[in-house]
Amino acid sequence: MTKEEAVKLLILIESVYPNCVFKDETVQQWFQFCSEMDYEKVMTKVKIHIRKSPFPPAIADIAVFPFEENDFPETLQKWMKEGRERIEREPNQRNTLPEWLTEYSARKSV
Repeated sequence: MTKEEAVKLLILIESVYPNCVFKDETVQQWFQFCSEMDYEKVMTKVKIHIRKSPFPPAIADIAVFPFEENDFPETLQKWMKEGRERIEREPNQRNTLPEWLTEYSARKSV
């Protein structure tokens, strides 16, 4: 989002919420955070916020940061496969409870 778009955003918020007046320091903070966000997505969230709340939004209420790719689904699939293989390889092996915990557990140690 550009500074001009951020200014449009702040003007909209100030016009909808008359008791909300942004100070220079606050505007600078908004510029810093909004530079990483997509203008259209943020405006969509602002419009939703305006419909729902009588209070002006904080940055966290309307923030839309870009999606970061990660390999978590692949890692999860790998863990699930390794766990399944371990269970199939060692089907009769149960974890036993420590002695001090057996008196507090409904499950009895084998």
